[in-house]
Amino acid sequence: MIHNRKNKIKSFSFVIAFIVCLTLMIGMVFLNSGNIAHAEGNTIDTLEVAFNKTNVGDSLATAFEFEDEATKKLKVPAGANYTATLIEVSRNGQKQMLWSDNNTSLLWDRVESQLIEQNVAYCIRVSFEPKTGYAISSDTDMLKRKFKVSSAELGKGKDIELWDIAGRNNITTAIQMDFIISKGMTYIGYPAKITPIIGEQVTGKIGTLYTDTGIWLRGAPGPYNYTIKSAPIGTELQCSNVFEESTCYYRITAVNAMDGGTMYITAIAADGQTCDIPIEVEAVSGGHEHTWSDFAKIGLEYHGYTKCTDPSCPGVCVTLDKGSGYEKHEFYSGCNAKCKKCGDLGNPDAKHHFNIVPDKTDENYHVHQCECGEFEKDENGNIIKEAHSGGVPTCLTGANCEVCGKQYLLPTGHKYEYRSFNNNDGTYTHLGFCKYCGVEDVSRRHSPKGGTATCQTRAKCQYEHDGVVCGCEYGDFLPHNFVNGICTLCSSDEYIREVVIDVPEFYKGMAYRPLFYPNVIKGNVIDLGIYFYKVAYTRDGNSYLCGSHNFDTTYIKENSVILYAFKPQANCKFPENVDDINVSLTHGEVLSKEIRSNDGALTVLVLLRIDSVIQSLDIDVSQPIVGLTAESLKVSEKNGYDITINNVGPLVDGKIYTNTLLEVEVTIKAPEGKFFQDASKVTLDNWLCDLNISGGKALLVSQNTDLTEMTLTIQTVRAIECQHTNVMLKEAGRLETCTQDGLKDKYACEDCGKEFFDSACTVEWEDKNAIIPKAHKLKLHEGTTCSDGKDGNIEYYECEREDCRKIFSDSTCTNEILLPETIIHDFNSKWSSNSDKHYHECKNCEVICDEATHRPDRTEATEEDPVKCLDCGYFIIPALLHTTHITTLVDGEEATCMKEGRIPYYRCSGCELKFEDSEATKPIIDESKLVIPKAHKFGSWIDEIPATEEKEGVKGHKDCAFCHKHFDEKGQELSNLAIAKLVKVAVEVVDGIGGGKLIVGETVTITANEPKVGKVFKCWKDANGKVVSTEKSYTFTVTGETTLTAVYEDAPKKKGLSGGAIAGIIVGSVAVVGIGGFAIFWFAIKKKTFGDIIDASKKKFTKKKES
Repeated sequence: MIHNRKNKIKSFSFVIAFIVCLTLMIGMVFLNSGNIAHAEGNTIDTLEVAFNKTNVGDSLATAFEFEDEATKKLKVPAGANYTATLIEVSRNGQKQMLWSDNNTSLLWDRVESQLIEQNVAYCIRVSFEPKTGYAISSDTDMLKRKFKVSSAELGKGKDIELWDIAGRNNITTAIQMDFIISKGMTYIGYPAKITPIIGEQVTGKIGTLYTDTGIWLRGAPGPYNYTIKSAPIGTELQCSNVFEESTCYYRITAVNAMDGGTMYITAIAADGQTCDIPIEVEAVSGGHEHTWSDFAKIGLEYHGYTKCTDPSCPGVCVTLDKGSGYEKHEFYSGCNAKCKKCGDLGNPDAKHHFNIVPDKTDENYHVHQCECGEFEKDENGNIIKEAHSGGVPTCLTGANCEVCGKQYLLPTGHKYEYRSFNNNDGTYTHLGFCKYCGVEDVSRRHSPKGGTATCQTRAKCQYEHDGVVCGCEYGDFLPHNFVNGICTLCSSDEYIREVVIDVPEFYKGMAYRPLFYPNVIKGNVIDLGIYFYKVAYTRDGNSYLCGSHNFDTTYIKENSVILYAFKPQANCKFPENVDDINVSLTHGEVLSKEIRSNDGALTVLVLLRIDSVIQSLDIDVSQPIVGLTAESLKVSEKNGYDITINNVGPLVDGKIYTNTLLEVEVTIKAPEGKFFQDASKVTLDNWLCDLNISGGKALLVSQNTDLTEMTLTIQTVRAIECQHTNVMLKEAGRLETCTQDGLKDKYACEDCGKEFFDSACTVEWEDKNAIIPKAHKLKLHEGTTCSDGKDGNIEYYECEREDCRKIFSDSTCTNEILLPETIIHDFNSKWSSNSDKHYHECKNCEVICDEATHRPDRTEATEEDPVKCLDCGYFIIPALLHTTHITTLVDGEEATCMKEGRIPYYRCSGCELKFEDSEATKPIIDESKLVIPKAHKFGSWIDEIPATEEKEGVKGHKDCAFCHKHFDEKGQELSNLAIAKLVKVAVEVVDGIGGGKLIVGETVTITANEPKVGKVFKCWKDANGKVVSTEKSYTFTVTGETTLTAVYEDAPKKKGLSGGAIAGIIVGSVAVVGIGGFAIFWFAIKKKTFGDIIDASKKKFTKKKES
């Protein structure tokens, strides 16, 4: 028992010691890694920036008022504790980026040259950053509500519009805002698509149940109405403007077969501006097919058949119906006066494109004629004619008119020029060749003679034949006289810095010979001659096509490369670095240049491109998606060349398998008149055609015999799961009503076919969850008591829908009541009377109660006594001797919106007659003159509170002091003041800027923050931890709510201690301190040995094992 107790004490001591050690270690770590909280300064809740007013035709750059144009800092109020910096400018919303501060390829002159266009939206992104000691408020709704613009007017349809918050840096509190400049109404949304079905209703909509349509319509204020501009027969529209949410539903019950196309719905803004919204309509078969007639123009842009001869035809939609031939006019080049199919359009502003052609009536002239047949005429209506001119006749061909190309002069015969040939023994021979056909006249061969050389020019031969001087240069240059690197005779630099080579003009079919005789236009160099040159068919120039021995019989067929070599002139030198020599050509392209080590010569590789050869292929292969068929893979060529997919594999059960590298065989066809560079003898990296493949790499290549078709086998990137980036609204839902269930929107991924409840594809579609149960939209009216000028009411519920407005006494809508049943009246205790009856009158409205006929106090009046009502005292019959009226003033009553008022009057106390005056001289015959009509009494105007994503807004209104109802500026009653909440998709950016509440489908760029010391940016990860980009600035299409986090990693190791080494030292130090503390406690204080530690550990382990 005692032994067991001692063991327990030992174990307990061991545990206590270990805990002390561990606590000490943790404390040391926290001391090393503790952070000092940053105290945030004053909060900025109002932002203001300057924009200039602009007009259509102004440069977009004039909209900005800069404090510092170099850094793009915008002007803010003097003394502001923040800065405003322009960071992005884009066109058509955010579809076309014009300029960005983090993209050096997008220059500011794109903004300066962009003229503001009518009905085009330009998006401006500005970053607001607080100064040291300040922070920008996190209440984005307040920032938007209080935002100000100086020098221009802010608001929808005004000079500039505040669109939304684009992102926020939670550390610096910097915030990005998007603004819109739009001159006129424009739609910046994404196109919808609908597939009609014959005889069935198919619905769609512009807008969603959760997004204000106005977010896509800029430059004009809401609410919006909608009309059909062009749509299939059987199309209906139903529009809804509930508070700030504007939705247009369209329903198509197709009756006609259709080829498909685009239908248009016109949105009409509150100020009358309009905007056409496109909707793609798919083709449909099985319906009525027209028997077409009357092919004619349809306006100045289109033509087609306009009538159906079938008496049972349900109607014609020329733009969509099958076989209508609806298409744009087929014009002659540059002419819009006549269509090739439907003839003269009668366009008063028609323009012809006149080409200069030979005059068929006079061979000495040419005329200006349009392809449509019309001639250009002078002011008198005469055809304008011009005489042929220009052109040089040669030995083989006559002179062609340089204006119209017609030959009008005969050939001249041979014209000779001379070329110098090195005899390889220090002497030269000059030969005469025809400058046109290249034929040599051997009788003109001669040795050079005459002429004087300088340090700039060689001697020119003075030999003459038939009056033509040879003029060929021969011999050597005289040496330069260099002093401090500059020639005192010609001012040339000792080092050759620039060489300009006159490469002869070349074309397909010519022999290579002329290209072996380049002329140096500039540069103190001498060509090494034809024996040092060669032509190659590869990019590196290492292949061999021809040289001086066969340049007469080798002809240019396709792209090729020629090698030239030059030596320095006289005592000039090449610089050590070849990049210090600028080489330019009159024809061809410089591929490379080099100073050879063996002989010090400058070699230049020149690319000779032939127009009929395809010069580049830019192929894009889509991302393979797991589970889809081969048809889902798309391959395109960005230059527009025809490309066909022949085969895709390997597949598993016809589907793309996880992580597969697919091989795609495609055939590319050259357009008419073009062909491919021969690739049979080269590797593709050495091919004289620029080949770029995005999304894969080339494995194999083959070509047909005439090089007009090319087959490539491309290996794709690895297949991944579908990211649902191509999502469309498949079926538009409908709102629930009081009597009909609603239906949620159905979205579908165009790539994988899956269906979802939301465009972000977070919840898969299930029919059982698609119904929105019908229900009243109830508003609670709390019970109130009667007050001065206002009736009370019981507690009741009212349906807010305009087409319902039912009232219930309970929230379950089981007991329907009428509005009068809800009112609690405040009746006067004093009787009101007329000649027939008396009653109690409500103080606040015209309702009466206790209505009863008078009860006379006697049967007839006497000379002294009248007949009066026993209940109310009304004089039914005056006293017989009543002749003098004694009047009493009856006070007037103020009119309210619920009860008529009454002006003051005098009443006789003996006969109930009413008078205008106290003397009873002006009796009131028409008592309607006493009535003051009902009227509201309005208080001051209450400004609108805009809606935010967190709370509803309140419409601007004025209230009646009597009924407390709400009214607009025109005095129309507002049944509901609420402005619906804004609903957008949140894209949260962690450690970066560029996110915010964004629109699904828009393109956005986020940028990571600068890394901390010792760190470098690694990648962006989404909420699931998946790497989505390794670029610091990541541009993507928003598909739904997400969180994107910038990830950093340790910077590459440098000399000295790295961050890891320092961390290791700290951890090691902590471990040493911890172990030392344990040793002091165990060995010095407890007087234990190392064996005691082992024994305590073993016993503890044994005890745990037994238990």
